[in-house]
Amino acid sequence: MKYNSGKRRPTLFRKPRRAPVLPISLVVIAAIIALFSFVPPSFFTEQILQPIGVKVPTVTPSPTPLPLPTDIHGGHIVFTCTRGDYNQICMINADGSNLQQLTNTVNNNYYPAISPDSKSIVFASNKYDNFDLYLLDIATSTFTQLTSHLGNSFSPDFSQDGKQILFVNKASDGKSALWVMGSRGENPHPIYTSDKSIVGAAWSPDGKTIAFAMSVNLLFAYEIFLLDVNNPSSPRQISHGIEGIGGSLSWSPDGKNLLIFAGPVAAREIYRLDVDTGNASQLTFGGNNAAAAYSPDGQWIVYNSLRNNNQADLFIMQFNGHTTRQLTTNPEPDWQPQWGP
Repeated sequence: MKYNSGKRRPTLFRKPRRAPVLPISLVVIAAIIALFSFVPPSFFTEQILQPIGVKVPTVTPSPTPLPLPTDIHGGHIVFTCTRGDYNQICMINADGSNLQQLTNTVNNNYYPAISPDSKSIVFASNKYDNFDLYLLDIATSTFTQLTSHLGNSFSPDFSQDGKQILFVNKASDGKSALWVMGSRGENPHPIYTSDKSIVGAAWSPDGKTIAFAMSVNLLFAYEIFLLDVNNPSSPRQISHGIEGIGGSLSWSPDGKNLLIFAGPVAAREIYRLDVDTGNASQLTFGGNNAAAAYSPDGQWIVYNSLRNNNQADLFIMQFNGHTTRQLTTNPEPDWQPQWGP
């Protein structure tokens, strides 16, 4: 299904076309490093905060992963899959079976999130230049546009009951805001606005708290904040000085910690961040990893990594960083996974 069939429009998020004079592998590597920051690459040249004495406990590295699909607790994993000149939305079972490409458009699609009942997927798409949010009904393959020219809307996340959708919106005046709307796009409205850059957000399992990544001292170096939904005027910073935090977050089902990625641009690792203490535990060791998300039971984690010869694939590991296995093997990039029932 295609949204349109005309010429491609210039967008802030478009994956660069492969230059014929360069080796394809170099172009793919450069594109993925930019994409892993989860902010439109044309917005900035990334700057990195250096550690300021935060002690980061670690776990013992797991053995080199085998390139095999997992055989674990089931569920569906939706993700951004780069295919040709555009980014599409794909879905795969958690055991590695039934890989499906759900969109096939002449524009870019990002940030998929699956509903709690696994019947629909919300994602960002630049069908009309700016990024709006769309809802895909999986059973019927029909699309519904949820937002219309609010700015650039991205990083959607369903509430636990599936009745509301949280998302980030960057307005034309440069301000970032957290917005909430109904699951069919009803009553979109901002709940928190900032002059700083917000690049990712996630709703807590109990629906009372929103975690988000926002710049602080440097424009493109982020910290993690918590926002009380009932008192959204004063977010609380819970990370302090962890180098190079990126823009994806995932709550554990018990609401006690968040998965984040952090580190230098070409050497990102997955961390578990305790929401009460701000302590971070490193879960991956090498491979340039990003965009981790918990399984519905909290026992497993899916993430994207460049550990397979700098090819962006999805991997699954146990919640403690052990027993890592490869999930996808497409020669084009697979990234931004989210795990649903």
